Amino acid sequence: MGTLFLSGGGDRKNTEKFDEEFQRQIGQAKPLLYIPIAMDGIIPYADCLQWIRDVFNPLGIHEIVMRTDFHRKSVDDPQQFSAVYIGGGNTFHLLNEMRNSGFDKVLEEYINGNGVVYGGSAGAIILGSNIMTSAHLDENRVGVQDFSGLDVLDGLAVWCHYESGDDETIRSYIIDFDTPVIALPEESGAYFQDGHIKVTGTKSVYLFIGEDKVELQPGAEFNFSGSDEHDAQAILGKQQPFNDAVGHMLSIEGYPAAGNYKNLETMPKALQVGGYLFVGLMAILFVSIVVVGWVLQ
Repeated sequence: MGTLFLSGGGDRKNTEKFDEEFQRQIGQAKPLLYIPIAMDGIIPYADCLQWIRDVFNPLGIHEIVMRTDFHRKSVDDPQQFSAVYIGGGNTFHLLNEMRNSGFDKVLEEYINGNGVVYGGSAGAIILGSNIMTSAHLDENRVGVQDFSGLDVLDGLAVWCHYESGDDETIRSYIIDFDTPVIALPEESGAYFQDGHIKVTGTKSVYLFIGEDKVELQPGAEFNFSGSDEHDAQAILGKQQPFNDAVGHMLSIEGYPAAGNYKNLETMPKALQVGGYLFVGLMAILFVSIVVVGWVLQ
């Protein structure tokens, strides 16, 4: 299985930290293959090529080959490159072009053969289980009926350009499609290999599983497998500490439980009893003050 870089999108300043990590992974021995087809009809391809040069030339990647036609490409084609970069744009158009040309199968074989793929926004979404995570941003102008992605992320769907105001829409999506979601804000991303995910960038990534929302800060690593029960508490238990100091803290304090932390019923029994006693005493004190004040009037 290859290595997949999933970027939340944004301009080159937003993805700078993530792009640096990508460059360290692939090196400079081979050229980078750039596929901007999701931008067809949105931004001229010449501008797309200049954009990616502006992103990666300062990082030492100077050989960049742009392809704007998927047709007549064999599975051997991506092998001559250090990695495949699939840029953002309209997700429905991108997936439609990949399917019509058969490049979706070429890319799957490349990934299964240890290829490296960077997906930016739409390019990340098509790697997930379902592309309807883009429906709030992209118009399905090509009439895609099958919304299945390449599904090379062990069942995860990818939500890009994430903002906290998206939470209710994400939960509605989960109800409709019954699939967990990794939500990537701009300035952050994650890379995925054989069920192991590492968060990188400058902002937290969020994992939505059922009704649970788990925050994963930059540097967090955890294992996620589609064969496991999709349970947020299990994911929390699989997180790796960022460093020895954090590991020590977690061993003493433990991980927070997933779900509604503010609900008193989720607390340990001793804390529940103490909480009820405190609230009761405060109520009695308040009533006593009111009564005494009334008597003294």
